[in-house]
Amino acid sequence: MEVGGVLISGEGISAIVAAMALFAGWWRWRRIELRREDALSWANEVIETMQSLVLVCSLDRTVLDEATEKRKLLEITFNTSVLVERGRLLFKNIPAGRRGRHKSPAYRGTRPLILDQLIVAHEIAKIWLASDDQDRKRLHLIAEDCKQRFVSLAQKEVGRERTASTYTKLSGDGRPLDDILLNFDDKRLQG
Repeated sequence: MEVGGVLISGEGISAIVAAMALFAGWWRWRRIELRREDALSWANEVIETMQSLVLVCSLDRTVLDEATEKRKLLEITFNTSVLVERGRLLFKNIPAGRRGRHKSPAYRGTRPLILDQLIVAHEIAKIWLASDDQDRKRLHLIAEDCKQRFVSLAQKEVGRERTASTYTKLSGDGRPLDDILLNFDDKRLQG
């Protein structure tokens, strides 16, 4: 075959096609890796924010004064709002018939489950201070559920279902701190 005045053999054409296929494969892999890195970075910020909400919900006023609580909740409210919008870049809404048809394209349809966890955390942060003790107990458990659901979904998204090391695959014993303290070797204190 002649291309631009240059004679190319069948083997040459095969080599060119193979090189193009190799480049296309590398390009696809690289795009997937960049998305995974973006998703991991975003997920880490979400986890920090959601865990902060869980901590605010779990600490009583003897540990967390009212001014600090208000400041932290305001910070969480802003962060969750921004993180939802950033999450829309990674997770598109699911088309749902005519739902949200009047909205901008990024907001049409139904939000993905992973973003719903952030929306609930955002709402909890907004109403926490005005909630009574019974509602606060409920909100604390809901915040914990949302965080756990988010981490599980994010773990699947970034492909961290397997560990790289055989040591991190080992099962923990799940012992509570009280049990560890009970069995602590006090000889270690003398050193």
